[in-house]
Amino acid sequence: MMKPHALLALFCSSTIAPADELEFYRDVYPFLKGNCISCHNKTTTKADLNMETPALMMKGGESGPSLIPGKSGESLVVQASLHANDMEMPPSNNKSGAVNLTPEQIATLKLWIDQGAKSTKPQERAVVLRAFAASVDPIYCLAISRDGRHAACGRSNRIFVYDLATRQLVAQVGDAAEKNGAAHRALVQSLAFSPDGTRLASGSFREVKLWKLGPAKAATNAAQTPAVAATPDLIKKIAAAGKVVVLSGAMSADGKQAVTGCADGSVRVWDAATLKPVIELRGSVAAAKKMAELDWTIAAQKLEQAFQQSEIARMTAQDKALDVLLGKANEAIATMKKVLPEKQKAVPPATEAKTAAQKAVDQITAKLAAAKDAAAEKELKTAQDKLITAKMTEVSALAAVSAAQSNVKDAEDDVKRITASKAANAKVTTAANAAITAAKAAQDKAAAGLAALKASLTKATAKPVAVSFSVDASRVVSKFDDGTSRAWAAATGLPVEEGSEPPSWTLEGKIDAWGLFADRVNAVRFSPDGKTLATGGGELSRGGDVILFDVATGKVTQTWKDKHSDVVLCLDFSPDGKKLASGAADKIARVTDIASGKPLNLMEGHTHHVMGIAFRSDGRVLATAGAEGTVSTWDMISGERKRKIEGWTKEVTSLQFIGATNQIITSAGDNRVRIVNDEGTEIRNIADLPDYMQSAVSTPDGATLVAGGEDSYLRVWDAKGKVLAAFGGK
Repeated sequence: MMKPHALLALFCSSTIAPADELEFYRDVYPFLKGNCISCHNKTTTKADLNMETPALMMKGGESGPSLIPGKSGESLVVQASLHANDMEMPPSNNKSGAVNLTPEQIATLKLWIDQGAKSTKPQERAVVLRAFAASVDPIYCLAISRDGRHAACGRSNRIFVYDLATRQLVAQVGDAAEKNGAAHRALVQSLAFSPDGTRLASGSFREVKLWKLGPAKAATNAAQTPAVAATPDLIKKIAAAGKVVVLSGAMSADGKQAVTGCADGSVRVWDAATLKPVIELRGSVAAAKKMAELDWTIAAQKLEQAFQQSEIARMTAQDKALDVLLGKANEAIATMKKVLPEKQKAVPPATEAKTAAQKAVDQITAKLAAAKDAAAEKELKTAQDKLITAKMTEVSALAAVSAAQSNVKDAEDDVKRITASKAANAKVTTAANAAITAAKAAQDKAAAGLAALKASLTKATAKPVAVSFSVDASRVVSKFDDGTSRAWAAATGLPVEEGSEPPSWTLEGKIDAWGLFADRVNAVRFSPDGKTLATGGGELSRGGDVILFDVATGKVTQTWKDKHSDVVLCLDFSPDGKKLASGAADKIARVTDIASGKPLNLMEGHTHHVMGIAFRSDGRVLATAGAEGTVSTWDMISGERKRKIEGWTKEVTSLQFIGATNQIITSAGDNRVRIVNDEGTEIRNIADLPDYMQSAVSTPDGATLVAGGEDSYLRVWDAKGKVLAAFGGK
């Protein structure tokens, strides 16, 4: 399926040269790379000179060949290194941090050129990575499952998965081939859950790994879970305080909480000291899933109505402008039709005058033909002048009529176009109103279904005859009199699977063929159907690559080399799975048609790296995060920028649309997690966080927010910004 793991790099020549014979990749390239090639490469080709290979240096740039084999003294690269002939390499105060070559390096460069400037092919060599220091433990990436149940984060070269229902660490995802439970040898740069939540993809240095969710352990119930009996006296006090009929009861292992099964079908958790209710537990995993689907439908239909209402508003504004133009066109028609008869009336007299003048000229010309006469010649000159004047008068009269008629026609054509535009707008408005009606009906149906489902949970269909806490008190389990069992997360009250232990994640496969990934894999993303995995990376300052894989086989299905001119940092599929959006260090976002690989949209506007990218759930809006501290939203129908959103003081490091809404959760280097909508309105601002935030995600319903950054803590908040949990990496 997928090839064995290998971390490889360019290092030296394929044949070891004698000690006195220098070779480019081994002896010269290392000091040219940082001090010369940083400005003279494929991407940044200053002075039209690329110094990445001897052949390219021989080809040269604006000043001719950079090196001449066997003649170091005549080679410009040496002269520039010596700052000779008004040349200086590298220039002072350069932005690349390049420094002057040392005398030893210049001597090596000259000797290599004098020996013929030899170069052999690069050799593949395994990179030996040292163990990370304990302090190197940042969270660079986060992922959240579509159902909002699990969040995964990468810390250093390890991956941790948390259950947001129980608010517990449930797995450290590790590769047996790595040391100390690590997932990769290098830093984890990117993570993504598959749509069904059964796979997790992770990207690192020159490799991608796929992890598979294993089945949960055997089901348990109240009878199988060790229970601490609640005393009859405590049960009696709880029943009195809570005004409930208690059928069964148990205590947590630490004695701080009690759980009761009540006659109304509910399972309730109580504070054992105060007898105050902590949480009421109802429903099942299936019911919770159905409720989440209905919540999504309601949000999606609200979004649809908002879009269609904006379309109606747009059509209304257009119609107002068209009405103004229509009024002007009709006014022009009326005005021109009013003056047209007068202008037409002026034509016959002008024509008659021209005809008479022509006749006079003809008669005098005939007279002169018979005999020369000075008086007749003078008379002819006067007649010709009158003819010219008469012709001009006729032409002016005809032109006035033609202009009036043309103005009428143009205005009538304008009326037709405006009327057609208004008719087209009316169709758009009619369709929008129909879409609003349909969306409202779908929303109402989903809302009614949700209300009915919630109401059904309050009606007792079975009674909890036995209840218990799990050993760690993270779950409450109940057995009902109809033989069924259910479990809930004690912290949140959410129904959870009844497995005695959380399911495990195992390595399914890895993709690391030599040459496939040039450097770090900065982005991984599953297609909406989960069948395709897209990866983004490339080589810094040289090119940004996007590669698509078939998830089942691990085989490459498409390779888009140099999709960007710098490394790709973020990816997202459109909701229909037909398009892929990419953002890169070249400050550009692109949308590509997946089937053909053809570009569809190019979004320019950021002045620094594009660090995050996301489609809205309806695919009509794309959001991009810029390292200059802004978020841009783009209208995917027109291809134009919708809004430039400001308010950050440092890099916006990630973004994600929240569920089927127009709200966007962002993380940033200014120690904030901020939620805005795609129009730029701020919804929430969680400020004064302790360190640079690298990534933030939200559950689809927006009820739980998760973020991580440089201090290695994964923080969890509710929708209002209240801290629910904070998980360290130790």
